[in-house]
Amino acid sequence: MPQLTRMLLLDTVHTALAAQPWVNALWEGGSAAFARDDQWSDVDLQADVPDAQVVETFAVVEAALGKVAKTELVFVVPEPAWHGHSQRFYRFADAPPWLILDFCVIRQGNPNKLIEPELHGTARVLFDRTGLFRQPPKIDRMALETKLQARLAQLTVRFELFQVLVIKEVWRQHPLDAAYFYQSLTLAPLIALLRLKHDPLRHDWSARYLHHVLPAEAAAKLTRLTYLADSAEIPAKQTEATAWFRQLAAELKAQPRLVPA
Repeated sequence: MPQLTRMLLLDTVHTALAAQPWVNALWEGGSAAFARDDQWSDVDLQADVPDAQVVETFAVVEAALGKVAKTELVFVVPEPAWHGHSQRFYRFADAPPWLILDFCVIRQGNPNKLIEPELHGTARVLFDRTGLFRQPPKIDRMALETKLQARLAQLTVRFELFQVLVIKEVWRQHPLDAAYFYQSLTLAPLIALLRLKHDPLRHDWSARYLHHVLPAEAAAKLTRLTYLADSAEIPAKQTEATAWFRQLAAELKAQPRLVPA
């Protein structure tokens, strides 16, 4: 078999699916859609197909992959998946471990195609037989505004209620529990507020790509609060993170809207 490369992986799937007349469209998303792909990027591909041919689509791709690489691991995303489609991840023998194929089969009957440019970037379209990308869908900003206002209210209450769980585990000298609660109950909601402030369209992306959207000063501060040399650092860092959370919450509540027009 030839040495598996990112381009060979892309070309293999592209050639296999282009030969199937029932495949409506094939495109590359992920970091490539944001022009951020580099030598460590995996391959994120999505294909739009009739609902009845989802299984056949995976069979075609896996047969093609078998001619250029040996698949050593496959993760099948349990269904129903959060996006309503079918998704599998493939890792290959004798290839860099980061050269993974993330392949999502988009059901034609599902209107959620995951292609809004404002949210998912500008897809690299390999072919489009049905005009899927002729007029990509836009985000419903009013609906999102309502959702984010509710999220802000929920995050604020939950944060204030559960900070005591962090410090209790410090007092009990349970460093594993204290660090876990600090990460999940203090830093995770803080990150959620930073998303609301700086990247509201991707409010639920957690820390993914966060270093691309945060101002340098905020990124440095969050990095410092995230890393712990010892559990003894938790009380002071939790105090600082709590003050920052409350400041952000007050700023966001004072804004006329969270989603830019």
